Amino acid sequence: MKGSVVIFGAGAIGRGLIADLVAANGLRPVFVEANAQSAHDLKQAHGYVVHLTGKIRKDHYVTGYEVLTLEEGEGISKALSNCLFMATAVGGQNLKTVASLVALGFQERKKPLNILVCENWPHAENVLAQALLDLGYCKEHFACIRSSVERMVHRTKNSVDLVTEGGQTLYADSRAWKGEQPCIEGLTFSDNIEALYARKLYTSNAGHAALAYLGNLSDCTFIYEALEIPRIKENLRALFTVAKEALSLTNVEFSIENLELWRAELEQHVDDLITWRYCNRDLTDTVERVARNPLRKLGTEERLAGLAHLLERCALPSKPVSRVIGAAMHYRDPGDLESVKLGQIITREGPGAVLEGVCGFRRRERCYKECIEFYEYYSSER
Repeated sequence: MKGSVVIFGAGAIGRGLIADLVAANGLRPVFVEANAQSAHDLKQAHGYVVHLTGKIRKDHYVTGYEVLTLEEGEGISKALSNCLFMATAVGGQNLKTVASLVALGFQERKKPLNILVCENWPHAENVLAQALLDLGYCKEHFACIRSSVERMVHRTKNSVDLVTEGGQTLYADSRAWKGEQPCIEGLTFSDNIEALYARKLYTSNAGHAALAYLGNLSDCTFIYEALEIPRIKENLRALFTVAKEALSLTNVEFSIENLELWRAELEQHVDDLITWRYCNRDLTDTVERVARNPLRKLGTEERLAGLAHLLERCALPSKPVSRVIGAAMHYRDPGDLESVKLGQIITREGPGAVLEGVCGFRRRERCYKECIEFYEYYSSER
């Protein structure tokens, strides 16, 4: 199994990004999946299609994979002992569980295990690394590699096939990788992953959130519908303008050597988001999916509050982000536990409790005051 990659999580990113790249480069995906029904369906299918849409339209066929469940400890241990590297796409909240399973493969493995951590979660690589250290394993046994996942992937109804974007790169931290780096088309190693992750968080993720939370107040079902509303699109452009400026002003913090090139890449990245990605109807990306888990997405290091803190630090206008945070505090979905909890906090303690306790704003800060104003504005409109 020298040419295999073990992938924890056979969901959208695990199958539609990691396995897609791995299989296209002649390596064998080995999935470890917690959901027994999903594992069964994937085994029975014997293969699936990744439909690339947007700038690049193409179908990729993924076959020849193996699927293991969490109960198959011996199989997981064997797979980990021989794999080229491992990847996770399980959600940051599940990384500690992954650590206990990864430990199964260390005893038989002769080389350090590189773990590509593909989670949309702050410091996910550190969470997993600490969990492994807590289990008694030393740093020589493994390396948890930070990544920046650019591709959006969605499942299809009644099928294991997936719909995704073509042409989006998966970035990985070259400095953390132990030993020889694999040559996989679509996987790019960078010595400045912090800058790439910040770019994704404060443009792609923040823009997505803006369309979802403002679109929710306009009764939109799909993300592309929100983009078609002029006032929402105008705010999105304003958010991108200040985000680009902040990411350029902090070039020293992010160790950007060629500022002119960085600015040009930022412009192209943002243009692609508006021109190709958010408006992609093939993805059928829903407001509900993007808006869910609002407490996490309002976190102090996350896409909205994190950007607001950065703008405050750079003395740049923050209203485009504050508007989105004000709208986000109105998001309610009975099926979303975080949404329900958000409503309970506001009912009990007021919106200021969210801004202080979740976003990490201080009452005297400009962002705090702006968010309150926008929250009250949207309250009066409902």
